[in-house]
Amino acid sequence: MNSLRVFLSSLIFILSCYFLIDLLLYGFDWLLLLCSLVGFVCAHYLWPPKHDDETSWYDTVEVVIEFPFRAIALLLRGLAKIFKNADSGLDL
Repeated sequence: MNSLRVFLSSLIFILSCYFLIDLLLYGFDWLLLLCSLVGFVCAHYLWPPKHDDETSWYDTVEVVIEFPFRAIALLLRGLAKIFKNADSGLDL
């Protein structure tokens, strides 16, 4: 079952990366951006939980697949922090 989850997560990740490349090369489209972001989030949540019997390449693939999700989460947390303290957050 974990192999299937790894396969599906990797497939969704690759498809989301393709959407981002298509977005950059052929013009901006909100639907492609939304599909790409949703794909990265789905790939993160579809990845199986960590087990002791995994090999080292599982960890490497996991880091690659989780990087976009962590970047999206960091961006959203940063924006929330700025808007939470709107009175004293930015000094221009």
